[in-house]
Amino acid sequence: MRSPAQRRGNSTRCAPLSGEPDVVVSHFGGHSGRVQGHRLGDAGDGQLCVFDDTQFALVHRGSVISVPFDAVGSTCEVRCTADSGMRKLLIDYVRPALQLSLLPKHALAVHSAAASYNGKGLLFAGWAESGKTEAMLGFLQAGASFVSDKWTIVTGDGSSVLNFPTPITVRDWMIDLIPGLRSRLTRTGLFRARAAAAATSVLKSGGALNKVPGVSEIKGLADLAGRVSVTHNRLFGDTANESDGWQSAASAPLETVFFLLTSDSQKIQVRPAEAAEVAGRLADCAQYERRAFYGLYRRFRYAFPQRRNALIEGARDTEAELLTQALASKRIFAVEAPFPFNPAALHEALRPFCD
Repeated sequence: MRSPAQRRGNSTRCAPLSGEPDVVVSHFGGHSGRVQGHRLGDAGDGQLCVFDDTQFALVHRGSVISVPFDAVGSTCEVRCTADSGMRKLLIDYVRPALQLSLLPKHALAVHSAAASYNGKGLLFAGWAESGKTEAMLGFLQAGASFVSDKWTIVTGDGSSVLNFPTPITVRDWMIDLIPGLRSRLTRTGLFRARAAAAATSVLKSGGALNKVPGVSEIKGLADLAGRVSVTHNRLFGDTANESDGWQSAASAPLETVFFLLTSDSQKIQVRPAEAAEVAGRLADCAQYERRAFYGLYRRFRYAFPQRRNALIEGARDTEAELLTQALASKRIFAVEAPFPFNPAALHEALRPFCD
């Protein structure tokens, strides 16, 4: 992946691309985004699509997004109207396209967080809500350097883990468990997280509220609002020269993988794991995380049966194979832990396996 930005010390500065970009995002001009032709109904998921002889687009809440899926893996131009929600566009379609474009370069994006601890790269991988960010923050508090959160680039030969640019997301209950974290968050983010946490507590208390139509969706929205997204500069840039400042690194030599499994037991247990098993499960996890992208791709294939993309369709197996090779010589441990957990306690449990 060629990123348009790179870090220099305490700031993020733009750098020129060294070649053609993997993904370009542009706006439709005027009303040209209004594709006329055939329509694919939303099939109950709110995803209305339209297509003609050459174009295919998603119509979402009045905005239009066009993804040329057959171009993913080369230079892919994603087009949208000016009123398109950029967060949805980037997370659901641009990010997966960038990640799949890594595969021909013999690298892949793993659903994980990463840190550099005593000069060794640690990968904390697993399903959503398994504690990847929390584990990474626990190691940061113990002196590790941040590498990546939520997604991490792993080279195909397993030599390195690299930053995949994305905001760091922390949950409300983490704020007071990590010393120094509160001072790095904005007042607005803190207030929103606290208010959402209080609302979630009321909604989860049960009672008559559970019978109100739509309350489950409201719970989900409150839970999402109870998370604070923090930019790299906010978390590291302002304190890099202080004695208690957290550090970051763009990459680290991969040494150890911790595969996180959520357990009902309150005891943290660590055991050796096999590369093939972990690689296959993480490949399936990545597929699920990109479900909006793949769902739209299936509609694209329905509209244009001849315009298939072998890279997209073979991505799961390619990622599993690459990751198996990358992890073959690494130390891999399955970590069974409750969620949520205290990051300091998890660090203490994992530290003996980092030597």
